[in-house]
Amino acid sequence: MNNTIDIFELANYGIKIAEKKAPDFKCAEIFVGKNEYTNIELEENSIKYSEIGRDHGISIRIYNKKGSLGFAFTNKLNKKIIEKIIKNAIKMMNAGTADPHFQNLPLKYKTYPNVKKIYDANIKTLTIEDSIEYVKELINVCKVDDLAISQSGDFTSNYNISYVFNSNDIEVFEKETVFSISSNIIVKNKITGETSNGDESQMKRNLKDINGTNTAIEALKNAKRNLNRIKIKPKKMPVILSPKGTINLILNPISSAINAELFQYKRSFLVDKREKVIGSEYLTLEDNALIDGAIGSSNFDGEGVPCGNKKIIDKGIFLKSGLLHNSYTAGKEGVESTGNASRRSFYSVPSIGISNFVMQTGTSSVEEMIQDVKEGIFLNTTGDSANIATGDFSGLISQGNLIKDGEIKQALNETMFGINLLDLFKKIEAVSTDYRIYGPFKAPYVRVKDVQIIGSKN
Repeated sequence: MNNTIDIFELANYGIKIAEKKAPDFKCAEIFVGKNEYTNIELEENSIKYSEIGRDHGISIRIYNKKGSLGFAFTNKLNKKIIEKIIKNAIKMMNAGTADPHFQNLPLKYKTYPNVKKIYDANIKTLTIEDSIEYVKELINVCKVDDLAISQSGDFTSNYNISYVFNSNDIEVFEKETVFSISSNIIVKNKITGETSNGDESQMKRNLKDINGTNTAIEALKNAKRNLNRIKIKPKKMPVILSPKGTINLILNPISSAINAELFQYKRSFLVDKREKVIGSEYLTLEDNALIDGAIGSSNFDGEGVPCGNKKIIDKGIFLKSGLLHNSYTAGKEGVESTGNASRRSFYSVPSIGISNFVMQTGTSSVEEMIQDVKEGIFLNTTGDSANIATGDFSGLISQGNLIKDGEIKQALNETMFGINLLDLFKKIEAVSTDYRIYGPFKAPYVRVKDVQIIGSKN
């Protein structure tokens, strides 16, 4: 993006053109996005690909008084191009379908939060050579281990600036950084020839918080724990979810189910469950965009609405205010937007997304939760997903271990389980004080009682 361009002047020019030329004009929005990135790819424990790039552009949404939408975008920033995309957006709006549910784009807000530590100035001096050093940390861990035979992974840095303007006098901008590193290591039992893999990742706002060595060590640990798999007999037993398991079976499904758009189309298993008990007293969740330095934090959402902290479930009760809204779904329901409009880039219209999705920790240590289990399952990951419309889950335990007499034992092979998520939530009987953060999710260990395990051993 040409830094000499006055984004505010250009955007206001575009808004005025839209107001002047769009027939039956209701409102308009201009979004400007700038992204600069570095990406280093690792394959077979060697650097295979590196890229420095940028992605920038501008988009416009125009609505008429019937709610018909026109949308267009470009990656060129000048007044002539802006006039052209506005003309295209107006054509789309005129040919579009009226939407009686559309109310308005967000109105001007007097104040915004002041979230700290979402931008790290060190990204300005980060070189491709510096980035490669983080990947070398991954490589070194894999090289020195006898069981490790291969590794894939990557390191990515992103510097983003977002601007939102609309005809209702919203004018906001924000800059942020995101750094991520991942490792997937394959190990092999030299005697049996059995192989297994394990993965781990980090996503941080601050570069100094990225640690390639620790990431690879954790991936290697997960891979080794999944070696020497055994089959077990079908049985009902307790399951302890690792933080990844908690994300897979609790946080991710709920974050989708409380999307107001899905909810309004009745495609959520939580429809008709507001103000009702949907889980045990150990289940408390919030969506909090105001945590300093967290990946999902922001001062405003993709439409310029101030972000906030929203409690979703309180001690098992799904709150009436527990849905996540953008301006469209909020207008349709007659409530205020929760500041959860999400944009992938300038070339997409806003959807709905989480900020930081947090499950409240409990009072038990992980060791206490495990030592109380005579026979059970430690579940790290499953490659399957729940049906968000019904809440039904049936899938394979891709990485999990048998717990015997309070100790984590052999990895599981050909082991499945099935449960409805509402039943799972109500069977939560312990939550750990320990937790892990993966991207926007903060997840503790969770113990669920009496889960039907489907083993393949006769």
